[in-house]
Amino acid sequence: MNAEHQRLWISLQQQGLVEGAPPAPGEAGSPWYILVFMGFFGWLAALFLFLAIALLFFFDLELDRFFESPLLLWTIGLLLIGVAFWLLRSAASEFVRHMALAFSLAGQGFVAWGSFGGADAIGATLLITGFQMLLAVFMPDFIHRVFSTCVAALGLLVFVELPLLNVVAGGIVLVFTGWVWLHEFQFPRMSPALRAWGYGGGLALVTSRSEVVLGLNWSVSNGMLDTLPTIYGWLATLLEGLAAVYIVYSVCQRLKTAARLQILALCALTALVLASAVAPGLLVCMMVIVLGQTGSNTLLKGIGIAGLLFYASAFYYQLHATLMVKSQILLATGLLLLAVRWLMLRLVNGQAGENP
Repeated sequence: MNAEHQRLWISLQQQGLVEGAPPAPGEAGSPWYILVFMGFFGWLAALFLFLAIALLFFFDLELDRFFESPLLLWTIGLLLIGVAFWLLRSAASEFVRHMALAFSLAGQGFVAWGSFGGADAIGATLLITGFQMLLAVFMPDFIHRVFSTCVAALGLLVFVELPLLNVVAGGIVLVFTGWVWLHEFQFPRMSPALRAWGYGGGLALVTSRSEVVLGLNWSVSNGMLDTLPTIYGWLATLLEGLAAVYIVYSVCQRLKTAARLQILALCALTALVLASAVAPGLLVCMMVIVLGQTGSNTLLKGIGIAGLLFYASAFYYQLHATLMVKSQILLATGLLLLAVRWLMLRLVNGQAGENP
């Protein structure tokens, strides 16, 4: 520690902000723009690595029969992922970490290729989802865990062709994400993994409704649930609502809010659940914002706000009404939000006056 740091530590001690010996100096992290560029080129390298190996299929090297073997594709994929794991365990620089990411992504591509070549669509999707869960747990890298968690959650929410699983998946992923962020600081040793899982789950929740809004129909539940009783369509919203109740109640207990504020929050949540039944994405984005605000996580809160703006704008654009009616809806919504803000400030200030 140099003289300037020593003087700063002594000054903090005199003010009673710190105590004991100064901490040992750690390694300086790379600037954020370096991390962004390294991450981008890591993913680009993964694409080129995957294409370089896959192009062997198109050359006259008599390798066609090998690439038609799911076992060989899985072997190549697992070898690449094993190399990535070894590099991550011994990574000493950002370049090595992102090179490992490139190997892992290419390996996951071959695993997915082999899965669809050796099983039907449902079995292959379930296999890939379970494999991504394992990678999210065991791969010792933050970005890798975020990616694997997001892919696994999207597999449950969108891509697995099991309508009943799609019904309960939203509530399960929302509960999992909420639990992770609400217990982020209770397990210090697992904090990096918990944060990665939380970001992955949050990204999956925010993006999973986009295929409904954009009319992409990726999710098999969009068509198959229409053949089931109407109760199944509401059951998914109900389960997500119960997961949201768990999050809101846990936040209220942590903040020790008054009983009337808890009742008001649950009433507002009920209205939000009903609104999300016709405007997909509003509920999950609001829960992501709540989790980000509770943990003072600006990035998580920004993800939720961006998703909320997207889904609210999409609902307004797709609303089958005249521009005059849409303008009136915007005016009424703005007045309602201002009234809710005034009421919340009044209740909070009243509670602060009762408990100075």
